[in-house]
Amino acid sequence: MLSTYNPAQPCAPPTALSRSSARPHSAAPLRGASGAAALAVPLAVRQVRRKARNLRATSSELRELAKANLLNNYGERQMIFREGQGHILKDNDGESFLDFTAGIAVNCLGHSDEGWAQTVAEQASKLCHTSNLYLNEEQIRLGQRLVELSFADKAFFCNSGTEANEAAIKFARKYHFSRGEARSKFLAFENAFHGRTMGALALTWKEGYKKPFEPLMPSAGFIKYNDMDSLDAIDEASELAFRSANRFQRLKHNSSTGFVEPIQGEGGVVPGSKEFLLALRKRCDETGTLLIFDEVQCGLGRSGKLFAYELSGVLPDLMTLAKPLAGGLPIGAVLLTEAVASCISPGDHGSTFAGAPLVCAAARYVLDQVSNPDFLENVRTTGSHLKAGLEKICDPQGLQVRGTGLLIGVVFPTAEQCGAVQRAAAAEIGLRRGFSFFRGSVDGEFASEAGGDCIVSYVLWLSILM
Repeated sequence: MLSTYNPAQPCAPPTALSRSSARPHSAAPLRGASGAAALAVPLAVRQVRRKARNLRATSSELRELAKANLLNNYGERQMIFREGQGHILKDNDGESFLDFTAGIAVNCLGHSDEGWAQTVAEQASKLCHTSNLYLNEEQIRLGQRLVELSFADKAFFCNSGTEANEAAIKFARKYHFSRGEARSKFLAFENAFHGRTMGALALTWKEGYKKPFEPLMPSAGFIKYNDMDSLDAIDEASELAFRSANRFQRLKHNSSTGFVEPIQGEGGVVPGSKEFLLALRKRCDETGTLLIFDEVQCGLGRSGKLFAYELSGVLPDLMTLAKPLAGGLPIGAVLLTEAVASCISPGDHGSTFAGAPLVCAAARYVLDQVSNPDFLENVRTTGSHLKAGLEKICDPQGLQVRGTGLLIGVVFPTAEQCGAVQRAAAAEIGLRRGFSFFRGSVDGEFASEAGGDCIVSYVLWLSILM
């Protein structure tokens, strides 16, 4: 409903109401005051509050505000960043940091890239959001470019990596449903990470992420990564043996989908071998099982190829993307073959904010940059240089460095050793402001069984303070 504004009849401010008698939409003029005078008092109050907000708070004050107002699902965070340029971040106290985290694989062009900022500003001044009730050119052009650059025939947009994986789960289910096949079993791999929402969480290996939120999607099991023999679990038989939470179960469902990261990220920066991925594709073809590649973290240039599947030459049926696609704005995507896309009908899935012109304009700019052969060559060259330098440091300590492109990790044999590096790095913040040091964070863990004992290794992701 629209209301008409008449400057000759200014709106009067509401009277003060008690909590018990307040009515959200009630309003009455202040007695004995003209319209202009009535507006003067609340305007002055708003100006004072605005001035207070604009004062630069100290880091300690902001941390207290965070503690009082933000949900503590990320733990206590000490560093507060205010601005960034390229690979440099500045905290609230003006200290500069060399950013090796890149927003957890998001800021692939660095901070405040000039072309990206200009693209976003120009689009924001024209059109930000219309919903998917209507088309917009930025969404259409982004879909066109992704299809041109990949194996896919169609693209679907959403808002994050876990949303992309949720959509892929639904698309796979609909594919088999439309074919009249009673298939519901999803197979993922040990040490996999696919997201935090309920479906994606069911396909994530780490028990600590899942236990408090069970029951999850029951039709998910896990097999060993880079293990040819494990692929026998992808079966057409009426009963399927699969491994779930370190125990074997049987379900009377055929394999529906194999969900895999071509390079495991949180699982320990573990590249899938070409032989393994080829065998996985072959097994899926033999059993009529869909193959979904999760390239949320390893895709879009991180591996030195635009898509990590290019390293093996294995083509999936669906692929999920997110993190760096819009250079810092929230977006996710599912790329599909025509065989899968043709099974999806209007109303099967949707998203309010997905494919909005603002974020798609940003993503088009990013995609043009990261698909440039010179950009990808720089990823490979820089990654090789970084890996060689880390190996020079780590080899004498007996530590392994693994990964490809700029998806690289240092492997520690125990959590205690990795924790010791973290503590030493944290101490350096107070002792050596302005000098370089390694600041580690345990981004993931993976485990294997040997003689009944669980051998846990941790991967250190590096951040360097300058």
